[in-house]
Amino acid sequence: MQINSKTLNVGIIGKGNFSDQMIRKFLDNKMFGLCCGLQSHDFENLLPLRNYEELDKAVDAVLIFDPAFCLYENLVEVIKSCKHIFIANTNNFTKHQLKRLSNYALEAGIHIQISNGLRFENIHNEIKDLELEPRIIECNHYLRRPNNKRKISLIEDILLPDIDIVLSMTKSRVKHVSATGVGVLYEDPDVVNARVEFYNGCVATISASKIADKEVHKIRFFQNNNYHTLNFQNQSLRIVKGSEMPESMDEIDVEEQMNDQTNYHERVNRQEILEKEIESFYYCIVLGTEPVLSINEFIESRTVADRILDQLERNFSRRK
Repeated sequence: MQINSKTLNVGIIGKGNFSDQMIRKFLDNKMFGLCCGLQSHDFENLLPLRNYEELDKAVDAVLIFDPAFCLYENLVEVIKSCKHIFIANTNNFTKHQLKRLSNYALEAGIHIQISNGLRFENIHNEIKDLELEPRIIECNHYLRRPNNKRKISLIEDILLPDIDIVLSMTKSRVKHVSATGVGVLYEDPDVVNARVEFYNGCVATISASKIADKEVHKIRFFQNNNYHTLNFQNQSLRIVKGSEMPESMDEIDVEEQMNDQTNYHERVNRQEILEKEIESFYYCIVLGTEPVLSINEFIESRTVADRILDQLERNFSRRK
């Protein structure tokens, strides 16, 4: 792969949240050179393509935003043509297909980056730099009952991104997974509770719901002498540290023994997060570094999600 002055020719498949403004920004910053589109934007500087085969000669990397075009067979051909790939939606792939894509990418020497916007939130970047070693993790992700008929996958849309964050912070192999779920309003589980045990002794409890009265999205990391709370709802990181214990237990004042601080960050929208993801994808290619979320890391998260799904299929009785 030759990169001319660190400028990439890219193929954009579908639209998603990738806007004309973002295309123009990457072009103006000389990060993108030629931009081609398949079932994508009507942007004036976007060269339209008719099919995947036309990508082979035109581009260095492919950004896939439409799951309808994100099919295993198509990606195999793209990888064989030595094109780097950014995937916004992986719902169409099985774990075994992802593993084969990873093997093909290794042979071709290309990068595959999977989208997870949570990794690009400012509060996540802040806690990642602290290099925690949590012993207990609590994750609560509750969505309010939708007023429309939009299909929400409890596994793909709610659990899977959080599982990735938990695994990235734990840095240990998974030892055991157990889960149960109930269906209150739907024929599939709409409330799930999972317990993930790791070989380093850490235990994570992950609770998710898509019928809650109010929205909650928090992850707490507990370790000796402190705990940290990521609150994705209000973009805050709360850090609670314990002070040295007094010689006499009679002298204990709980409030005085706790150092409690909360750091707030400016809320960003999905388009801004996506822009950060694409920018990181660009740099991993031109600098030869690993993607922020590589396909191999994503496979580990998908494996845990599949084990949770297996538990639910065994334990959950569908309503007749």
